[in-house]
Amino acid sequence: MSEMLPLPSFSLLQPESVEECTALLAEHPGAKLVAGGTDLIPSMKYGIFSPQTLISTQGIAALKSIEEVDGGLALGASLTHWDLQSNDSILALYPALATACSQVATPTLQAMGTLGGNLMLDTRCIWYNQSQFWRDALGGCLKCEGKICHVAPKGEGCYAAHSADTVPVLQLLGAEVEFSSATETRRVPVAALYSEDGLDGPKVRSGELLTRVLLPAPRGAICYRKLRSRGSIDYPLLLTAVRVDRDSNGKPSGGAIVLSALGPAPIEIDGAAEALASGDIEGAAELAFKQALPLSTHNSASTWRKKMVRVEVRRALSELLG
Repeated sequence: MSEMLPLPSFSLLQPESVEECTALLAEHPGAKLVAGGTDLIPSMKYGIFSPQTLISTQGIAALKSIEEVDGGLALGASLTHWDLQSNDSILALYPALATACSQVATPTLQAMGTLGGNLMLDTRCIWYNQSQFWRDALGGCLKCEGKICHVAPKGEGCYAAHSADTVPVLQLLGAEVEFSSATETRRVPVAALYSEDGLDGPKVRSGELLTRVLLPAPRGAICYRKLRSRGSIDYPLLLTAVRVDRDSNGKPSGGAIVLSALGPAPIEIDGAAEALASGDIEGAAELAFKQALPLSTHNSASTWRKKMVRVEVRRALSELLG
């Protein structure tokens, strides 16, 4: 396999602090950051990216910390999925995040892949994540070497799907991400990080490093579900995260539903809070079904994936509401 898909040549820089890393990013504007490398390295083998320089974050200890902040937690961006799913504080306060991390790919990749890398995951579809040979035969796509989006040929943008496992849960938690550059530090809500055009990717500025994910104090109970062809390895066909809030008497008082892997950005279902406050499982499932518009980004039919939205939301709410 390594002979069939050789890794192109590149220079590797290994900073040991956030300040050193952001300085290197400023010096090398075309460089790419690499943490676990579970997504970037295969993409480089496929010829999707050919950076001359990679900057590794593995030697930056500050990116692997977990700290208590304002009743919540600040998670270093280089914490692995394995770190998070086995951490006592995460399991106690944010169990749905631990569940999401435990369903990424395989245990081996969970031990390598990082939280920050998952948040920065490139959008993907069956037309894009292929070898150079395969793409050349097709003529490429709007996202790589071509001029058309094969998912939606009559559309004006790229419709590759957002597939990051942790993001729907983080969005329901009200999490923020912290970016650092050589000149500033800024915070962005996870819910505002992604756009409706798959070409844009996460809204990161040139020279920025994702340093922390900030979780506020826990709210409500969250159920996370991942639909995929096999029980491991595969990217999701549908990601469903549902939060149910309760009042002081323990009765449902609201909540939210976030779906992903259907298009370039996660979607939050309008009107879900009212349905969840009344404990209306069927009403909430129907709202999600009507608003979900799966695109043909996977081998599985988009019509079937749309029907599964109703099923997965119903299953999640049955678990949360009994």
